[in-house]
Amino acid sequence: MRVHIVLATLFIVFLGVSAQGQRGPGGGGGGGRGVGRGGGGIAMPVVLTASAWTDGGDIPSKYAGQTGVSPALTWTAGPAGTQSFVLIMHDMDVAPQKGEDVLHFIIWDIPGTATGLPEGLQAGDQADGSRIGRNIAGQNSYMGPAPPAGHPAHHYVLELYALDNKLGLPATATRAEVMAAMNGHIVSRGAYYGKFKPA
Repeated sequence: MRVHIVLATLFIVFLGVSAQGQRGPGGGGGGGRGVGRGGGGIAMPVVLTASAWTDGGDIPSKYAGQTGVSPALTWTAGPAGTQSFVLIMHDMDVAPQKGEDVLHFIIWDIPGTATGLPEGLQAGDQADGSRIGRNIAGQNSYMGPAPPAGHPAHHYVLELYALDNKLGLPATATRAEVMAAMNGHIVSRGAYYGKFKPA
């Protein structure tokens, strides 16, 4: 719980700093609509929720491992001008490889009008135009938490980004390429945490 609180605090601080540096689709700082702004004109964060566990709580085994299904997620609407969302799930407790930790799930070009994802997304492109990218195993699908046997609980974060554009990247795009394409287009963001310990 202490780790979760620290991570959440750092994320909130990062949100404030990053939002001040973003220019929204209308040219204003933060890119948020008037009624959705926090202090100083910074866009309010998108509130992301997973129905299967509490924020920072234990992720059920249904969503773990290679055979796990992606969880159902909901979020509040993005600021005015939101054109798409990007969702990234990664394990923060694994030593970085080539500057990145372990990527479990990445999906981009989620429609800007969307307020959630259903449970059990199939691999590959979705009917609404969303595109699932490659996880750490090189598969264009969701891969659930899977810490090695004997490890303590690993901590996972789901990061949701609201963008003022669509990325239009191919399914072969790497996480780094997705993040680079997002640069300068993030108008709001949110995060949700969970942990999983192998049996």
